[in-house]
Amino acid sequence: MNYTMVRRLIGKDWYFNRAALGAYVGVGIASLLMLALGGETAFFAGSVLLITALIAVGIHLVMVTVVYERTNQTLAFVMTLPIDAREYTTAKVVANLAIFGLAWTTLFVGTAAVIAGRGAIPDGLIPYSATILGEIFAAYCLILAVAIVSESTNWTIGAIVLGNLMVQAVMFIVGNVPAVAADLKTNVVVWREPIVAVLGIELAVAVLAIASTFYLQSRKTDFV
Repeated sequence: MNYTMVRRLIGKDWYFNRAALGAYVGVGIASLLMLALGGETAFFAGSVLLITALIAVGIHLVMVTVVYERTNQTLAFVMTLPIDAREYTTAKVVANLAIFGLAWTTLFVGTAAVIAGRGAIPDGLIPYSATILGEIFAAYCLILAVAIVSESTNWTIGAIVLGNLMVQAVMFIVGNVPAVAADLKTNVVVWREPIVAVLGIELAVAVLAIASTFYLQSRKTDFV
């Protein structure tokens, strides 16, 4: 493993996406302020903005660091460097997960803190929020995997659409479980079986997507 070159490729993606990361996180923090300080309308708008910011930063990272590198012929140049496909894949996965993970963790912790700290918001929303944000993370891993393996704009767009539909499905299905729906109006944080099951599935999807990326990349014979 050429760790020096892998670190440089990771650093490159961090450098070129630092401004975008700051902008998206800034929008996310603004949405948290709306949740913390606003009324019912501001709470709804802040929730939508928070979800949108997280989805947008994921799409931005995948398109810029993976898809555009292929279409702009940057990948051809990168593969002339002293690295192999495994090292390239490692750099892309680590860089993307680190950048998105920073934004996701910041806004996830912020969301939980706002819900727990504001009396007007039922604490019972925390588990439900965890499933939604967890699905956004799982969908991001799926999109990243498809982009790296397929190197196709069309397949990546398809994965983006599927990922967004998955988020909407989780919001609807989990929110309509009677026991969970009742908890949403209380100040008791209850991790009911449907919540735990959904979180487990989301974790499995994320892990499987990343593991499949390395496996499928190792089976390729042509990377340019």
